[in-house]
Amino acid sequence: MEELFRFLMTRPAQRMDATKIVPLRLSQSYGAQLRKALQSEQPRDAVRRVALAQRKADPLRSPADLALGARWPHFATALANTEHTKLRDLRALVLDSFDAEAEEVRAGEAFAHDLERLGDLVATSVVLGREGGLRIADAAVLLRAAAILERVADRDRALEGAGAVAEALERTLLLPEDVFPLPAPTEQGTDRRPPRETDDDDPTDALTAERDRLLNAYETLTRLTPEHLALPTAGDRAAPRPGAAALPPVPAAEPRDGDPDDLAPAHGGGSADVHTAGLPLHLKSTVWKALPAAVRDVLDERGLDLTRVGVPTAADRLSLELREPELRLARSLQLADTRMVKPGDTYLEPWAAAVGHLERGGMAAVTVPTTYGTVAPAGIGDLLTVRQNLKRYEAGELAHVENVLKGEFKERVHKRARTTEETVTVETETRREEERDQQSTERFELKTEASTVQKEDASLKVGLSLTGKYGPVVEFKASTDFSLEKSKEESTKVATGYSKDVTQRATSKIFERRREERVVKTVEVFEETNTHGIDNKAGDGPVVGQYQWVDKVYEAQVFNYGKRVLYDIMLPEPAAFLLHATTNAPKAGADLVKPAPFTLRPTDLSEWNYSLFVQQYQVVGVTAPPAPFVAVARALEGKGKEDDGATKAAEIPVPDGYQVLAAHVSVWFNAWSGGLVDVALGNNLHRFEDNDDWWAATADETGALPLALKTWKAEAFVVAVEIQCRRTERALEDWKLKTHGAILQAYLKLLRDYEDRLAALQVQAAQQFQGSNPAQNALLIRGEVKKGAIETFTAQHYDLFGAIALSPEGYPQPDLPEAAAEGRYIRFFEQAFEWEQMMFLFYPYFWGRKANWTRRLLIQDTDPDLADFLRAGAARVVVSVRPGFEQAVAHFLESGEVWDGGDLPPIASPLYVNIIEEIRERDRAPGAEVPQGEPWDVRVPTTLVVLRDEASLPSWRKDENGDWVPAD
Repeated sequence: MEELFRFLMTRPAQRMDATKIVPLRLSQSYGAQLRKALQSEQPRDAVRRVALAQRKADPLRSPADLALGARWPHFATALANTEHTKLRDLRALVLDSFDAEAEEVRAGEAFAHDLERLGDLVATSVVLGREGGLRIADAAVLLRAAAILERVADRDRALEGAGAVAEALERTLLLPEDVFPLPAPTEQGTDRRPPRETDDDDPTDALTAERDRLLNAYETLTRLTPEHLALPTAGDRAAPRPGAAALPPVPAAEPRDGDPDDLAPAHGGGSADVHTAGLPLHLKSTVWKALPAAVRDVLDERGLDLTRVGVPTAADRLSLELREPELRLARSLQLADTRMVKPGDTYLEPWAAAVGHLERGGMAAVTVPTTYGTVAPAGIGDLLTVRQNLKRYEAGELAHVENVLKGEFKERVHKRARTTEETVTVETETRREEERDQQSTERFELKTEASTVQKEDASLKVGLSLTGKYGPVVEFKASTDFSLEKSKEESTKVATGYSKDVTQRATSKIFERRREERVVKTVEVFEETNTHGIDNKAGDGPVVGQYQWVDKVYEAQVFNYGKRVLYDIMLPEPAAFLLHATTNAPKAGADLVKPAPFTLRPTDLSEWNYSLFVQQYQVVGVTAPPAPFVAVARALEGKGKEDDGATKAAEIPVPDGYQVLAAHVSVWFNAWSGGLVDVALGNNLHRFEDNDDWWAATADETGALPLALKTWKAEAFVVAVEIQCRRTERALEDWKLKTHGAILQAYLKLLRDYEDRLAALQVQAAQQFQGSNPAQNALLIRGEVKKGAIETFTAQHYDLFGAIALSPEGYPQPDLPEAAAEGRYIRFFEQAFEWEQMMFLFYPYFWGRKANWTRRLLIQDTDPDLADFLRAGAARVVVSVRPGFEQAVAHFLESGEVWDGGDLPPIASPLYVNIIEEIRERDRAPGAEVPQGEPWDVRVPTTLVVLRDEASLPSWRKDENGDWVPAD
């Protein structure tokens, strides 16, 4: 038989007989723990913890661990293989398996204890979504066998019916109503993604930790104050310092102009040790010991003892080591500019992370969503197909009557000429001529017309899209006048009525059908001449010829190809994401490079990573960061007289942004007896009676440090001053602000250049055709609707997905453990539903956000289906479950777990038991298709005529079935 069309008949599920299910019994303690866990703040997590503890405490691995042991599988196997249907035979099976009568077995404590353990095992597996120990399918078989044993003990005569034992061995297990279904968890997002507690192999984590250690030690050294430094005292100068040289006595200068009075003996100030200036800055031993352990560890690893190694030297060493980790961490961010890509006709921006805060981060733990939506089945959908088969031809109404009198000769000449010319404008010219003679047949396709009628019906609903291969959905719902048990019978009547209505209306359209031909720039000349003659000159009387139209009679039948579990969900604004993507993505562009967003804060810049951003954004005029330590030197010299003194004064400038950390003064002079040099530096005063040096205490001076000296009996003198300065925090912050501002301005300039180029290209592209292929639009629409449907089923927004990580070189590569976990989840949702058969209906814009009414109402597109989708304020989606996945989908929507065990036996909560039972009825039905209702005849007219073999006029009568048939 030829298929005409398909449609889905949706109806509520039939109410199942409560006696045809097997309720699970939980142990009293386990059931109490589950109910208590359901009252906690996080009931799902609490229930899972209870289930894990139960599995660990009672690991039921095989039937042998049960109290009745191997008797259970022996009894179940005997039931499966038995051919006896008498109750006495079943009682004999019980006695043979358990060595006791059925009543005695049921009354025993072992029987009740085994049922509770099996119930606990099944409930635990459902909660955890995976098996442990005894397979859940094997446990289900034992539970059904136990239910049969109880019926035998009750002497249930229903077991004696044909196939009753086999039916009892396939019954659905009913989960406890006071525990299942489990409450839905809270919605998960990116911020709920649990971080890994340990990830020693993550190079980013290790690099960040090392950077943090070095930076902590470096910042500690740059914040030292003068009180932390070990400055030499007078007693310390008694011994020569390393590197000092002993100077011999220096005679006084020769007298000028040969004055003999000036030739008095003089001496050079004795043999004091003289030390080089600018000696390293060491820490006091007490300060060194008091440093934080983390800082001491970093310095000890590098052999930097700050009581012997100068602080600036150690800071330089740490700065060099910091450069590498800082640059590598900066490069780990997505610094590359975005080169626009063009998938299809639209230029889009590929995924790229903005340059964000330089924070510690690592790969997240392997995880997939555990949420699930509160979606209930809408009912059962019967996939129905109307098929036709040609039954017979029948003579119909009179087409023509030819009368020829006795002795008459009649000749008819038919001439037909047709000339048609069509220009660019479409014009249709129809000329119809009837012939009552032999004609070639032209079959009207009932299948085509039926499809047309369905589309016209669908168009009466605003925005309906005939999207599924199943055709439209014919809905039927049980009212208060019908019980659920009658829904299947009533839906069959409605389905048959609908099918007859479509075929009959398709037939009626055929009577009104007109032929239309369209020829473009074609000139056709056609002429046909037919000559017919009837010669009744030698006849005995008049001749009457009756021509009847020939009708084709088809037999049509509705066939049921199986049941589908249907879910009917509503989506708000199904095109919201597409409109957002369209609004924020460039519409045109060629060879465009969009600068990477610069979102760093000034505090995120450092002395080591700023050069990377300067290069990225083509910044000019950026200064180098201020050094952590600098030295400033000043020297004064002069001459004096034996009975007189000399004075000198100066200011030593302290660089802007620095504070004085320490000062070192060295004095050389030639003197007469009793000569000396007094040096005042800042608020410190020191007298030199010999060549010597002096470490002056400082008080974090800024701006300038005053220097003054006065000599007595010093013939020639030189004073050298060196001050060590430490960079202030304010100086580093000012540099970061200026550098950040320069980088930001450079980024904004690049962004303006990009936007100007894009705007120019958009103006140019505005004159081009913007329409898309309707077939591509249909795929886009279906993908967006599917995305929203999965969000509704799973109560999540894909925040936890993403199994691609970046290698140390910056290449994308799969995160294999995450990919495996996500793959199982994705595969389930792609296979469990018949997405290719999904049907949806778009509702008007005013069901969406009111703020968007104006924009949505005015949306236009060359593809009307796409325009309806973009304007839609809501969408109704009907999706069916693929046969064989009904139990797995029900399990997910009750627990949020994708089943990870073996074959899942029929286990359901009270919400799903009717659905599961009716689907199992479908699976037990033989054959691939089942006739639905009674067949009916469909009459289709043709252009053929037949000569009636009688002179009497035709007549019709009703037969016993009420159909009109020819009377003769």
